[in-house]
Amino acid sequence: MPHLVRDRLFFGNIGDAAAVLQSTSTEFTHVLSLLSSASISFFSDWRPGLSISTKEIRKVFVGADELLPNKSLAPEKLLYSLEYAGPELKLVRMAVPLRDTEDEDLLDYLDVCLDFIDESRKEGSVLVHCFAGVSRSAAVIIAYLMRTEQRSLEDALESLRECCEFICPNDGFLDQLKLFEEMGFKVDTASPIYKRFRLKVLGEFSYQSGW
Repeated sequence: MPHLVRDRLFFGNIGDAAAVLQSTSTEFTHVLSLLSSASISFFSDWRPGLSISTKEIRKVFVGADELLPNKSLAPEKLLYSLEYAGPELKLVRMAVPLRDTEDEDLLDYLDVCLDFIDESRKEGSVLVHCFAGVSRSAAVIIAYLMRTEQRSLEDALESLRECCEFICPNDGFLDQLKLFEEMGFKVDTASPIYKRFRLKVLGEFSYQSGW
């Protein structure tokens, strides 16, 4: 069962998401999926025979987002996909392709995730999930609590653990959430803190590419 974090904000794993996406209940209106693939086929790969109806609203690539030209993600990389999903296509699902690795770039996905959660809570209830419900979805909800409640990383982490004691964002995500706190609970691409982060990401990419 999804865990209630705040009014109309729930947290869970892929099993919780599959149940919500197949349900005819009106309890949930939005789903934020944080999985290594944004495609709905991830669910049928996870559980063969599982079928979830979807209708694409739009796909947004990093280079197409003119408001965020300084992202350290590659310009052709998918930022998120948005689709109607579930029985009668009544749910709105945002899928963000995020890996649960310490070198994954969490910061540059945060704005779209947090804005989606905000808008979803105004319209209904949102489930934020990843695969295990331990690291990726926890990191995004922690950032949301930091921004909306002006909490430190430590306070937001402890607050979420009161709802779900098993959460454990990976160390790379925790490092980036600390930077998020230092930037004043926003991703400020003009900040020296963000610029150092970008240089670090670029350095790691160059090393992995053999440059």
